[in-house]
Amino acid sequence: MTAYRERGTSMHQPTITPPPRAVEEHWITVGGTSTRYLESGKGSPVLLLHGEGGVADEWHPLLERLATSHRVIAVDLPGYGYTEPIPDVDNAAVAAFSWDFVHALGLRRIAVIGHSLGGAVAVHMVRQRPDGVPSLVLVSSAGMGRAINPGMVVLAATPLGDLTTWLIPRLPFGPEVLVTSMTVLGSRRAWRVSRRWWASQVKAVSAPGALATTLRSQRVAVGPLGQRQVLLGQLRELSTPTLVIWGLDDLMVPAWQAVAARRSLRHGQLKLVPFAGHLVVMEAADEVAGAIRPFLTRTGGNASVGPEGGVER
Repeated sequence: MTAYRERGTSMHQPTITPPPRAVEEHWITVGGTSTRYLESGKGSPVLLLHGEGGVADEWHPLLERLATSHRVIAVDLPGYGYTEPIPDVDNAAVAAFSWDFVHALGLRRIAVIGHSLGGAVAVHMVRQRPDGVPSLVLVSSAGMGRAINPGMVVLAATPLGDLTTWLIPRLPFGPEVLVTSMTVLGSRRAWRVSRRWWASQVKAVSAPGALATTLRSQRVAVGPLGQRQVLLGQLRELSTPTLVIWGLDDLMVPAWQAVAARRSLRHGQLKLVPFAGHLVVMEAADEVAGAIRPFLTRTGGNASVGPEGGVER
């Protein structure tokens, strides 16, 4: 909002910043699966897909920043947070579930932003419904190359993953220790990661079945040689405008995979964030939102017509 002059006031009074939009929690049944999601704002709809072991609450920085211009929706993916699991955990099945969720909200077209695992799911969403995604944002996405942190390979390919899944709920402060280690590994500047994110991840890890879902997902996606499903070939087929965002100091999936992804895209842009790791949204929320907002305005600003004929703006 631009500062203005009233009678008897100074032209140098400060610009007024709009208050943050409220983030509301909702529940909906999707194909018999009780599903939790967060929503904020009005405008063209945007779907946020979290990473492996995550929860919708991790998107609070973008929910607050993008809600001034968009209707922003963050969902707990099946088996994570408070959403019930579904039988199949591979990316294509989760993408199909995500489309069922979008349709349950009465939407046909929606911009999609995916982080880590959510990025791979987002790519599958575009492949399943190319006309349904006007804009795609991949944040530190899985599937952009074989390389991945060796610790993920060990968890996925050895019995250590089973031991961790069994042990963490039984250890005093086990979830807290696990999330703290994830924070240290996933960020360059851990002090920038908010306590809200940390608490939401502890809650997500503590949810019944969440660790088991995470391990199943890891074993589908990661093997002894690294990531099993490399999606660069699929990216070459996409006509959807795509923005790739990556932390330059990502220790989970190396930043050169962002460059490989950009080179594979027909309509792609790249934003590398210095001094940020895998948790780039939490470390550099203003910079990430500053890249996403104009991209969505250029590529995903059209109204979305729902299945019942209603118009989402």
